Amino acid sequence: MSVRRVLAGLVLAVVLPAGLQFLLLQVWHANLTTASLIQLTGAVGVALVGGIWPALLAALWSSLLLNYFMTEPTGQLLIHETDMAVALVCFVAVAGAVAWVVDVSARRAARARRAGAEAAVLNELTRVAIATEDPLRSLLDQARQVFKADAAALFVRPSGSGSDTGDDSGWVLLAGAGQQLGSPDAADTVERVDDTTVMALLGPHLTAGESHLLKAFAAQATALRARQQLMISRLENERLAQDNLMRGSILQAVSHDLRTPLAGIKFSVSSLLHQGGSFSTEERRELLQTTDAYADQLGLLVENLLDMSRISSGSVGPLLGPVHWEDVLPGALRSVPPESVAFQIPEDCPPVEADPGLLERVIANLVENAARHAHSSVITLRAGEAPSAGSDVHGELRIIDAGTGPLPQDLEDMFKPFQRMTDSGEDAGVGLGLAVARGLTEAMGGTLHPERTPGGGLTMVLRLPLAAPRAPSNAPSDAPGIRQEDR
Repeated sequence: MSVRRVLAGLVLAVVLPAGLQFLLLQVWHANLTTASLIQLTGAVGVALVGGIWPALLAALWSSLLLNYFMTEPTGQLLIHETDMAVALVCFVAVAGAVAWVVDVSARRAARARRAGAEAAVLNELTRVAIATEDPLRSLLDQARQVFKADAAALFVRPSGSGSDTGDDSGWVLLAGAGQQLGSPDAADTVERVDDTTVMALLGPHLTAGESHLLKAFAAQATALRARQQLMISRLENERLAQDNLMRGSILQAVSHDLRTPLAGIKFSVSSLLHQGGSFSTEERRELLQTTDAYADQLGLLVENLLDMSRISSGSVGPLLGPVHWEDVLPGALRSVPPESVAFQIPEDCPPVEADPGLLERVIANLVENAARHAHSSVITLRAGEAPSAGSDVHGELRIIDAGTGPLPQDLEDMFKPFQRMTDSGEDAGVGLGLAVARGLTEAMGGTLHPERTPGGGLTMVLRLPLAAPRAPSNAPSDAPGIRQEDR
């Protein structure tokens, strides 16, 4: 029982028996038996309010009132008949026993309620550890609510900053809820989690049961910290494993893809420098064109490797703005013959929100990939609008080829870095073009996904958010007629 309830019980133990006795004499004119039962009921009520000691006081006070007003001779505390004395003693004993039973039952019920509340809190602690994104912050916020505190915080102290000397300085706030606490010294209750971690509460002092519950919060905080550290270690190990895999793949791909262009460049240049060789103008031109083509291939390889490195490190920073498809298509299609591309771009096609340089690179990679695997088939670029998640509408560009080359069972496998469709001939590549294209697209807030072309081939669907309309572009185009249907 709280002090407030005990005080209320003591006041009730004095007032209630006197009030009941007044009613018995002035209103009911009851006999001794009825009066005893009513006073016994009052003592039980006092026990429910204030516990055993106020109930015993009520029983003694009731017996005195019954003796004075209801037992012959009335008006005095003397008892002439032995039976009446025994009856009053039995009344006190019964009232005290009943009060004790009621008090014990009330205490057990209160403990059961507290145990149920603690079980519910512990169950919620388990849910917090599993379901929330920031379990430590959720744990502290729950502790603040359970203990009715103004603030709850978790402090850590780096190793060697006073843990062995007893110095309480050097605490660093790890997580908090409610008011800001600068250090554990500013809190009213501090529970040590481990040698370097404490939980601090700012608010009312805790009872023994609440202190026990706070230890459960501290144990849960220990488990959450260990879980977070394991998660960090796992992510770090995964990153290191991915980096190692990336390094191995890069070394393998570079050693494979550098040999052919380097050998071609070396052969052409060595032939031109060979003093004993005599070449016609046409042969010299062919050797120089070979050198130029292989140099472009090496440049593309280096660009893809650099872009993949930037994407993996998250350092791609696009400068977004309104871009029309026809603004970037001329530069993106420089590496493919004009006759191998057809355009289906409506006159009223709205601009998309993109970085012009990155968008040009994405389209170039997609078109080059289609040209590499579609061979002599015409590549169609079809622009339009498409619904996306929710009610938004995105700008869409489809790069459609009708190639007959093999496709993986799961088209998403093509976006894995260093995945090749073939390892020989002109179709061989480093396997980064599609991965780079998707990474740059996602950096601009768009999506890139593959579809199988009806009748054979592959369709790459590039979607970007629509931008606010702007004035029609007056930039000269190197790809005539790209705004005409199927030209």
